[in-house]
Amino acid sequence: MANTYNIPTITAGDAIDQLTELYYTAYQSGVLSAIPSVALWGSMGVGKSTLVKEAAAQLSKKLHTKVEVTDIRLLNFSPVDLRGIPSADAQKEFTVWLKPKIFDLPEDGISILFLDEISAAPQSLQAAAYQIALDKRIGEFALPQNCIVICAGNRTTDRSVAFRMPKALANRLIHFEIASDFDSWMEWAMQHEIDERVIGYLAFDNSRLNTEPDIEELAFPTPRSWEFVSRLLKTTGKTPSEVHSLIAGCVGVSNALEFESWCQVYHKLPKTADILSGKCTVQVKEPDVIYALISSLLTCISCRKDALSARELENVCAYASQFPADFSAMFFRGMLAIDGMNMQLSKISSFAAWMKKNRRFL
Repeated sequence: MANTYNIPTITAGDAIDQLTELYYTAYQSGVLSAIPSVALWGSMGVGKSTLVKEAAAQLSKKLHTKVEVTDIRLLNFSPVDLRGIPSADAQKEFTVWLKPKIFDLPEDGISILFLDEISAAPQSLQAAAYQIALDKRIGEFALPQNCIVICAGNRTTDRSVAFRMPKALANRLIHFEIASDFDSWMEWAMQHEIDERVIGYLAFDNSRLNTEPDIEELAFPTPRSWEFVSRLLKTTGKTPSEVHSLIAGCVGVSNALEFESWCQVYHKLPKTADILSGKCTVQVKEPDVIYALISSLLTCISCRKDALSARELENVCAYASQFPADFSAMFFRGMLAIDGMNMQLSKISSFAAWMKKNRRFL
């Protein structure tokens, strides 16, 4: 899908898959250094830096080699930090530049040089960063042949500091706009043990994952700020109401209050252990409670995926099959997103029966 910037808009998950495949093929073909640098654009907290790390992890797994990410937050640097310090040569006839330590990149495996916040950097710093992205060198220092350069920045339409990229430079990069997408985020959240209450709340109201802040707002929901909320809940071990100020400091007061109110439905949930054992006969009917229960079940299954018996999977799938079709589809989509679960589900009769009737919902 194209936007006003005439570049494709894709989810973080799709970006990870496409970049991983691109670099894998280029590395195997010995043309990695010929691939143009990539520029990732998107709103604050949408996950641009996270997807670079995820792509590196997938590439490392696929190639069975080390993939190291060097993260350079350009706002923390000066042009001298990138260009190096001038010094006289041994004969004291010419100026030479001492290479910055950050460019001491390993020449084995693959190196990803990640230039973050490029659109917010002063123009003098951008000039040095663009030379790295375009020519894969800075001054007389060339980056290793195994080095990939990825840039990231906010769009000029976002309410943050951002300068327009010169057209001559933009034309030499591969551009992607990263869109906020709940399904992609949920898959990531389950793999990274995000608190089940956060997952459940955002499954209930996808619009709260990423919102456009008012010009004066300092705390507002983004995938990044919800990750902060999850960390706070896991670190403190307290209820959302007990750490209201901390949560409000991440996502804003009104969003914190709505999240805390929604979390009250957790008191109504049947025990996950009873569902897995087949002992639970209680059927929940309220939509908000079903959302919460689906989140709780998926979190439990994701954590115990290697220890679950076929009987437990049969029981939980049979229980979820009794949800309204759109809710059970949400549950099974979440199950299929869990690594290795696709093969296990293929042996579960209750899942096969549900698929026979409701495949169109997936």
